[in-house]
Amino acid sequence: MRILVLSIVTVVGCTGGSPSDPQTTPDAMMMGSGSGGAVCPLPGTMTDTGTLSAAKAQRCNVSGTMGQAHWYRLAAALPEGPMDYVQLELWDNTGAFAGGTVHTGTFTIAGAETDYMTCGVCVRGIGDKGTAGQKEYFATSGTVTVNAVGAGGAPISATITNIGLVEIDATMHKPVANGCSANLARTQVDGTVMDVGTTGGGGGGGGGGGGGGQCPAGVAD
Repeated sequence: MRILVLSIVTVVGCTGGSPSDPQTTPDAMMMGSGSGGAVCPLPGTMTDTGTLSAAKAQRCNVSGTMGQAHWYRLAAALPEGPMDYVQLELWDNTGAFAGGTVHTGTFTIAGAETDYMTCGVCVRGIGDKGTAGQKEYFATSGTVTVNAVGAGGAPISATITNIGLVEIDATMHKPVANGCSANLARTQVDGTVMDVGTTGGGGGGGGGGGGGGQCPAGVAD
């Protein structure tokens, strides 16, 4: 079981807001609204972003493994707004990587990958990070191709395609009723891996960015 200490990365649709509403920004004006009428920080549909440079590219320890198991976090800022991010997390021995370590390949977001507590290939999102209108998202469909991955100093690259995201609550990381949703057509994120606490003790925390190997809990933190 993973430790529930986190916040996720990206995309949605929304409208509205009065002149005094903090959501009435150039970013927010492009939005639609959730099925419950909530203002959403990102458009419901996002087109191909091309290749983005990673804001974070880290390899962390999985809690309690004494550095024998790892997870990766690969985050990038989205072009929709300065505080909008997408983050991919890859976990040894979990979900698509059950019984083994993170490796290259193409993975479908289905089954275990659609739940924050069980995913090995986890796509997270956040819109308007750090503001009163911040919302978190988690992928429930799409595909992820891990093009390259390795230890510290190695390149890491992933292509995220046709990702459907739903708004989740920030505590239990479960879908919000009548919440926001969004679709990201495609993005590729490239970076260079930095090891964070990957030798010796296992560091604190668990899945989905729960602090393992001293890596931050939130998206793009």
